[in-house]
Amino acid sequence: MKAELKGTSKHITWGQLDDKDKFLRLLPGRKRLMDTIRMIAYRAETAMVGLITGPAVDSSDARRLLQNLFVTEADILPDPENEQLNIRVHSASRPAANRALVQLFEHLNKAEVKYPGTEMRLAYELGGYTSPKSAEGVR
Repeated sequence: MKAELKGTSKHITWGQLDDKDKFLRLLPGRKRLMDTIRMIAYRAETAMVGLITGPAVDSSDARRLLQNLFVTEADILPDPENEQLNIRVHSASRPAANRALVQLFEHLNKAEVKYPGTEMRLAYELGGYTSPKSAEGVR
């Protein structure tokens, strides 16, 4: 049996696969498009990492924080009178993460980006978060 296993080919060529087992490959143009989208997303993530790194957050923590942000639930609240689309992101579990997100949102809000196809400006906020500065004045 060992001799038979040694004689068995370790690789199967595309032609040897049954039609039901053959998978669809991306055409070169589509692959190039997907690679371009991935590269743009990575560069955007890297730029945002640069906005929130500092003494309390290093680049690997910032990248992890952003990856968590990208899958976090958020409320989208249109405000047509003020031509604003409010994005309220749910608060993170750690205060340090909340402070970093608030810092990121300040940068994003200063950019005054308009939602594509509309005149509504994107406005980001962290739901349920009060900054330590505003909490001091409440006492």
